[in-house]
Amino acid sequence: MALADKKDRPLEPTYKQINSEAEYREACDTILGRAQHDVLIFDRDLAALQPGQKIRLELLAGFLQADALRRIRIVLHDPVHLERNAPRLIQVIARFSHAIEVRQSPDNLRHLADTHLLADDSHGVRRFHVDQPRSAIILDDPAYIHPWRQRFEELWQLSHPCLRLNTTGL
Repeated sequence: MALADKKDRPLEPTYKQINSEAEYREACDTILGRAQHDVLIFDRDLAALQPGQKIRLELLAGFLQADALRRIRIVLHDPVHLERNAPRLIQVIARFSHAIEVRQSPDNLRHLADTHLLADDSHGVRRFHVDQPRSAIILDDPAYIHPWRQRFEELWQLSHPCLRLNTTGL
């Protein structure tokens, strides 16, 4: 097959199981690095993602700086960890407040124990239970990602804005 033919073919979907916290964060970084349009995150409190780490902050800020139309939407069960323990991420959220929105899930959905980070309509990381590192990274598979994206959209509609950023002095 000619090189041009390979380039025009859709990419083969990839699914890989993850078993450690380090692999989980590395997979999330891979997904953030592939994002071109939007990033959707559903999590209990973002603690496992460690969003204050330099690489993640750079990936998030770089994603948003590349195009004014890019968006990040986050649904959390509990934003307290983010507010208290991730000041650098809070700074990124404040800086890109036009492009990042964080919401809190309603009380009746706080029993949901899985998490996911999705990019565009094709890539994602699913953590099967927030307290366990066992996860899966999915690349180039819109059919697999679609139900998780739909679930995120339902959670988004049921959730409410939750961060109160202090913009004094701006």
